Amino acid sequence: MKLTDYIQLFLGIVIGLAAASLGVYLFLELFADNGFENSLSTMRTEGLLGKVITIGTVLNLIVFFILIRLKKDMMAWGIITATAILALITVIV
Repeated sequence: MKLTDYIQLFLGIVIGLAAASLGVYLFLELFADNGFENSLSTMRTEGLLGKVITIGTVLNLIVFFILIRLKKDMMAWGIITATAILALITVIV
């Protein structure tokens, strides 16, 4: 693998984590009554944070298919890696 492949993989991971964070934020803003910050702490105390993170990763699917269509395979692998990292975080939380 070339250096550019590693850079694209890293960018894919960053994009995947950012998309999942955006998904969590949007989910809590749209569907939670207390707003983002209050809902995040409530979800953490009730043990629902892992489920919210899982819902947030749905945006990674959209980004993944866009990158595949654009033939950015290493970035798409980064999205898969970010999703796997988030899955591990979900298991731990």
